Amino acid sequence: MKKTVNFLIAAGILMIFGICLLTGTAHGLIKPGELFPRMRFDLSLHKDSSKYFGLKKDKEIDISEINAEVLMVEVLSVYCVSCMSQTAYDRELYSMIEENKKTAGKVKMIGIGAGNNLREVNKFIDEFSVPYPVFPDYTFAQYNQVGQVRTPFKVLLRKRGGEFEIIKTEMGANEDVEGTFRTIVAILEGRYQEKKKEESITAEIKPIDPSLVEQLLKEWLDQRGEPKKVKGLFEDSGMMVYRIGSEEEIYAVLVNRLSTCDVCKEVQFIYTMDRLGNVLDIIPIHLSKLYNETFDGNDVAKVKQHIVSRNVRENIPFNSDVDAITSATITSGLIYDSINKGGKIYDMLIEKGYIK
Repeated sequence: MKKTVNFLIAAGILMIFGICLLTGTAHGLIKPGELFPRMRFDLSLHKDSSKYFGLKKDKEIDISEINAEVLMVEVLSVYCVSCMSQTAYDRELYSMIEENKKTAGKVKMIGIGAGNNLREVNKFIDEFSVPYPVFPDYTFAQYNQVGQVRTPFKVLLRKRGGEFEIIKTEMGANEDVEGTFRTIVAILEGRYQEKKKEESITAEIKPIDPSLVEQLLKEWLDQRGEPKKVKGLFEDSGMMVYRIGSEEEIYAVLVNRLSTCDVCKEVQFIYTMDRLGNVLDIIPIHLSKLYNETFDGNDVAKVKQHIVSRNVRENIPFNSDVDAITSATITSGLIYDSINKGGKIYDMLIEKGYIK
């Protein structure tokens, strides 16, 4: 009887945590019909952006302050190959908007550089002659408001009652400049929603088999001479948290997130930390470079060299010139960003009474 009860408990726990990992793969993307999230931009970062947006001086503004009837937001990554190619079509679209009496002054364009700093964004603007302002989103704060998306991700908005309403979302590169322009005109004239109800876009993450996670953690514990104990605790923002090993309280966090680039695979790894929040190790599951070439041992070692022994309660800065794996700047940045979110995980471990 005791064995039966223990089996049922174990099976129940496995089922609960298996469901957490294998479902819930859509990541709350913004949808047509909703108001666009409130975001703030520093116009002083880009010369002439105030004039372009119809404002009198450079300042930090809320997106709702942009003087436009229709606004196109391009969420991008400066290291995304598709985003690079998209710039040619966006330049053409920008010219069509500015040169047409129907749209000039009424339609504006803006870019958000997901995970990119100001230096990277400015280099991108110069190299690809981007005609509209692109603002850095180094901490992925604005990107997270939109939802985990593949870049380039285009959002067409219409001003209503002082706010911008989402009319259309589009994931991936778009070479149909004339078609996009016609859509913008239809939105501007209030005809678009009458013609077609836009369907929501969802972003799906490849799930990770819970048994693989348990196997990797037990192998890691065995190498340390720790008891091979793995207990799932909770999930937060797509990250699963475990208590593992002995009573010394070692914790593991499973990260499974989309790459910001539309041609890249998921970023999947585990990091372990002690009860003080010090990172003990990084266990790769799927980490890839350009053309989805898998990280080799040297790549993983470099990541560990920069992160292991750092504390999740303190922000670990990411300098793409120094810290990025060659041909894997996007993946590298997402690794750092995920571990920097560990401060929240650590606080939750305290709040839930796991760390005392």
